[in-house]
Amino acid sequence: MSLADEIIQIFDFIGRLVCHQKEERTLFIGGHFLPVCARDTGGLIGLLLGYALLFFLRKKRAKGPPNLYVSFAMTLPLLLDSFGQLFGLWESTNDVRLITGLLFGTALSPLLVYALALSPLEGKIPLLKNLEPEAAVLDDRDSWFGAKALTIGAVLSVVLFAVVRSLVGSEFALFYWVLSVPIIIEIVLHFMVLPLLLLVAAIARFIKRR
Repeated sequence: MSLADEIIQIFDFIGRLVCHQKEERTLFIGGHFLPVCARDTGGLIGLLLGYALLFFLRKKRAKGPPNLYVSFAMTLPLLLDSFGQLFGLWESTNDVRLITGLLFGTALSPLLVYALALSPLEGKIPLLKNLEPEAAVLDDRDSWFGAKALTIGAVLSVVLFAVVRSLVGSEFALFYWVLSVPIIIEIVLHFMVLPLLLLVAAIARFIKRR
């Protein structure tokens, strides 16, 4: 077995921790199935897009939450498609799973960072503290990540959908790695590193108050 095959097995193992990995619901790109299903692929890539947009489009001095109307509009398609399929109303497709995942993940990033700023651990998460608002006030109308920024995110999600969709079925191995590496990094950060950081920060805060 080559080194590449061993790494792919590791990626598949990590993906299996958070995803069912059903082949019929997973994108085949670069000669291999991606580590997670189409919807999770979209969600994780969308999260990465959302974080990238926060660097450039957030209002650093604003205190209000991300625009909730556009955020809801971007997350609703995934909820509708997931529950519609769950209750047997229709059978989704990988294209629908991918685009709804992308929109959901892109909208989720600002919401997640803002929620962490509201928690008692604000400013204590090394990976995210530079992205958090200076202060978070839920009823402030000056949105920290506004409708325009989220709309740009939605447009870029559609562009990413077209790019990823064009790669499906490709045998060119580089495409697998270009998509799988950030997916695995996102899984490790969100499901392993971030919970651990939250736990350590909470313990440190508790000890400090004693």
